[in-house]
Amino acid sequence: MDDSQDRARVLAHARRWFPDLVPAGASSLDAVPFVDKELARSWYGRHVDGARFFSSTGTSGYPKRVPWTGDEDVWYVTEKQSLFEGWIGDCRRGFISLATGHNAESAGIVLGNLGLEVHDAGLTSLEEQAAALIELGPDLLYCSPSILARLIEALDAASRSLRSVRRIITNGEVLFPSARRRAAAFFDIGDADIMDTYGSTEIGTIAHSCPECGAYHFLDGIYPESTAEEVSDLGDLGGDPRRVLLSVSSVKRTSFPIVRFVTYDIVDGLRREWCSGEARFTFDRILGRCDDVLNYGELFPAYELADLIAARLPGARWMVFNSDNHVTVVIEGMEPAGFRVDMERRFPLHSRMTRLGLLDPPTIRFVRNFDYVIAKSGGAFGHSAKVARRILHQAPDPSWFPGHVT
Repeated sequence: MDDSQDRARVLAHARRWFPDLVPAGASSLDAVPFVDKELARSWYGRHVDGARFFSSTGTSGYPKRVPWTGDEDVWYVTEKQSLFEGWIGDCRRGFISLATGHNAESAGIVLGNLGLEVHDAGLTSLEEQAAALIELGPDLLYCSPSILARLIEALDAASRSLRSVRRIITNGEVLFPSARRRAAAFFDIGDADIMDTYGSTEIGTIAHSCPECGAYHFLDGIYPESTAEEVSDLGDLGGDPRRVLLSVSSVKRTSFPIVRFVTYDIVDGLRREWCSGEARFTFDRILGRCDDVLNYGELFPAYELADLIAARLPGARWMVFNSDNHVTVVIEGMEPAGFRVDMERRFPLHSRMTRLGLLDPPTIRFVRNFDYVIAKSGGAFGHSAKVARRILHQAPDPSWFPGHVT
């Protein structure tokens, strides 16, 4: 992984664009600190001439302004076109449902530049989107995993298989293996016909699933490494030496410092290997995040949830089970009147998408015996990590909540 030529290139890039990050006299990238959430904080929202700003809740869970210059927007679109161009074959009709954000804004441009007739569903209802899919018969779908799952449910309920679909691109959340299998079976396509793209607002596209080998390859100009931290001490995602806390450097970003940038994502099998005649930085799959940021389409920031609970139930403990892109919130105590209305107001975009049927609403459970749930889950407040975690990457067992109706 530690290719000296690549690391020298990153160091030269950092010296040119982000000299404040490079210690005086640094002779190797090892001398440059990892850009963790504390170090990155001062870079968000900085003025950059000619830049547009997009909101991100990554790294800390708080909304932050991330700059993108015009030149950066050009390569962002261009590299996606290059990534999809040969793979989409002769697809001519594309259907996009990505809600909002940088990727949602550019997706129509990318597919349009590749010659596709594009229908961007935007923030329309699930019913409308399913009807549009049936009417249009697209060759290609470009969706977040959560929205894709809901569209499949709607089509299945209507007994419509939509065999026109031959390619699927996903973005925005983790595409879990079970969701990939479900999509492939429903549309009667192969695993290689589904491309998952992994990225962030700070970085852009980081990696994509490879139709040839099934693993994820990092894009050119992105250099990954394992952050110097004990993964075995990261709660429910630790304990396996193949699992590493991912950091990346990008020699493309010039308005925001992607230099040993800690993503807080845990990946499995980070390595460099040959695929299609080229040595590629590769990993097998994304397992989840190692911090308390909810990776749920960036629509459900945990800091807002903590603030709401503190205001309505002072001192109450809470945890969130975030498994397979579904959220279950467990809160100590009795439910206060109007709590769910207050939650909808705190998360307006997420609430709008659930009302439209594009996302499953979070399951909310109030429990008196919170210690029982802690003991059963084996996580939060009670595991051996240095910092107690409130976000667990598992599904709660219904038996933990006897007599409780979801």
